[in-house]
Amino acid sequence: MTFEAQQSRVDALVRLMGLIVLAFGILLTYYTYVNAGVPGQAVEIVVINYSLGMVLSVVGILAAFSKFK
Repeated sequence: MTFEAQQSRVDALVRLMGLIVLAFGILLTYYTYVNAGVPGQAVEIVVINYSLGMVLSVVGILAAFSKFK
């Protein structure tokens, strides 16, 4: 196995993990949006879930679409 083949497998794995993290971020944001109006839910939890969803989405986008050397 050459270094380039091994590196391309690592790149593919990082991109796959980036897509998975992106999907979790989008799902967290979506489910927070859908359940934001549930009575008895603290507003602080909604804000934290939106923030975590946005951070996960940004990290997933960066990992999935960045160029590796």
